[in-house]
Parts: sequence; structure tokens; C-alpha cells
Amino acid sequence: MAARNDGALPTVAVTGAAGYIGARLIEVLAADDGVGRVIGFDVVEPACLPEGVGFERLDVRNPGLEHRLAGVDAVIHLAFIMDPIRDEREMRDANVNGSHNVFRCAARAGVRKVVYTSSATVYGAHPDNDVPLTEESPLRANLDFSYAANKLEVEYVVREVRADHPELIVTVLRPAIVLGPHVDNAWSHLLSLPVLFGVRGHDPPFQFVHEDDVAAALAFAVHHDLDGAFNLAPDGWITGEALLRLLGKRRIELSEPTLFALWEALWSAGLAEAPAGMLHYVMHPWVVSADRLAAAGFSCARSNEQAVTAALGSIGEAVRIGRARVSRSGLVRTAVTGLGLAGAAATVFAVRSRRSA
Repeated sequence: MAARNDGALPTVAVTGAAGYIGARLIEVLAADDGVGRVIGFDVVEPACLPEGVGFERLDVRNPGLEHRLAGVDAVIHLAFIMDPIRDEREMRDANVNGSHNVFRCAARAGVRKVVYTSSATVYGAHPDNDVPLTEESPLRANLDFSYAANKLEVEYVVREVRADHPELIVTVLRPAIVLGPHVDNAWSHLLSLPVLFGVRGHDPPFQFVHEDDVAAALAFAVHHDLDGAFNLAPDGWITGEALLRLLGKRRIELSEPTLFALWEALWSAGLAEAPAGMLHYVMHPWVVSADRLAAAGFSCARSNEQAVTAALGSIGEAVRIGRARVSRSGLVRTAVTGLGLAGAAATVFAVRSRRSA
């Protein structure tokens, strides 16, 4: 999308402006000579806004968003609860109903284009997946992983909105796992653990996209009418062994029943980053082909390996235990590295029990 018919540069609105991708995207758009005004929306104010960028504190479920989008040419919808929470009803309301409201408000306000960031998790992680998956592959998200289930449901909302508003251009980007120097998501939290955990007998390939490539792809979609779904990932993928080497870590493998049961217990106790359904995505392949986006003119500038390496600082010293960040020196190393996840869980539960006694 270049200038509007009246010769003015396009006005772009970004939901989720305070998120790490939203903040990076706003920097890119603010420096883009082909973009006019940039407006950010979020429930919290961004730590830093480039000069000239507007901001309004607003929940994407607010129907008043329609009036705020008057005169906007393109909406980039990033607002989403990325890390699963135990209140799945609230998470779904914010993610699915919030997205529905954004799309409907944009259409009613006369916005020309909506760009939505979905996820490659919508394809699901299954043993019979194509390697790689394409945009024609069936969407079979593992529904016991709430993040993937919400992303899949929003894609169905997109189909409804497109049917009701055929004049609206809707770009759906499906990125692989996003990593980078500012990354803060469930995947980076898992990678921050002293050891990685796997399901015995499963060693799928992994795919990572740099946060700057995600921001660049979103900006590209502002200037080009990409109608439909597009996978977003660098060429190829990396093996589990290659990932371990990049991170300088080792892997502890448990049987599928043991790890699923233990992970669900940790999730219920607030000690895990996501429900056990996320484990499907470390068991089975779900890597994608980005050939369709490349044919449209955009390719990632950084490789899988570069995305991982760029994140090493952000996943270095701080370790997430549930929602809390602790230093590596604060962990009981023998429990984590010697006994594995089960030992770590037992240690934490023992400490909790002593404190509550």
C-alpha cells in the first residue's frame, strides 16, 4: 500500500504497541518515509515511543476502537496474550474476542487493510505433518495448548470477517518461533532453563525467526497488498542437536506419559510456562515453507541460527520459574541439572511445603 488516492501517506495503527514486537515495529514504521502517521494502542503505555507517534491506552475488546480507527489506512493487530495463563476463559476473551472486535471495528471504520500476526502453531505438531508445511496444509493446532488453540480460532474469525467484508484486505502472517535480543515469550523462557527437556524417542527439527524479520515483514505488508495467509520463517530449520550446541546446553529426556503428567502438575502449581499441550511442539515437526512470501517479495534476512544466537543475551542469566525470574545462582543446581525436571519440581514443592507448615 503506497500513498492513498488523495496523495497522503498512509496512517498505520498498531495494537499491542507495548509488546516487544510492537515496540520494534513502531520504530520501523516511524522511520519509514513511506508511512505518514503511526498510532499505537495497548493496555499499558510503551516504555519509549519515537517522536511523532501517537498512543492511546485502550483494550482491544473496547467497541470504542471503531471511532479511534477513523482515517486509518492499515491496522497491524499484535495484541495477544502470548504466554498462556491458567484463566483460559480470560485468555480466550482477550485473544479471540479482542481480535474479532479489532477486525470488525476496522471494517466498519473504513480501514483498507488489516495485518494479523498468527502463528505456525496453527498447523499443529503431528507425526504425519508435511516437512515443510505450506499454506495449503490443514490447520490442526493442538487444542490442549491454549496459545495455539486461540491462534487457530482467530484464523476462523478472519475467514468470517473476510466473507462479510470482501473489500477488506487481510494479511495473515504465520511466523515460526520468534527469537531475538528483546524476546520475552514462553519459548525463550524454556530455553533459559539450565537444561532442555525432551520426550524420549522424539527429536523434531526446530525453526526460529528473528524479531527484526517479523517487524520487517509486517512493515512490508503495509506497503504491499498481501491478501491471505503467508508463512514467515527463514529457509530451512535446525536439528535439536544443533540447537543444543548453539545454546551450550544438554537435554534430559523423559517418557511421554511421565513428562506430560509432570508438566501438567507443574502448570497447575504455577511452576511451568505453559500447559502440557505445548510438549507436542517439542515432539513432532511443524516447520514451514516461506516460499509464498518470498514469491511476493519478502525473505528473512537472518537464519535460524542467527535468530537463536541473537537471543542468547536475553535468555542468558535469568531463569523463569513459572511467572517469576530468578538468577541461575538462586537455583538448586543439583536438582535441576542432576535430577532433571522431576528433581527440580520435588525440590520446589518441598520448599513450598516447609514454608506453609
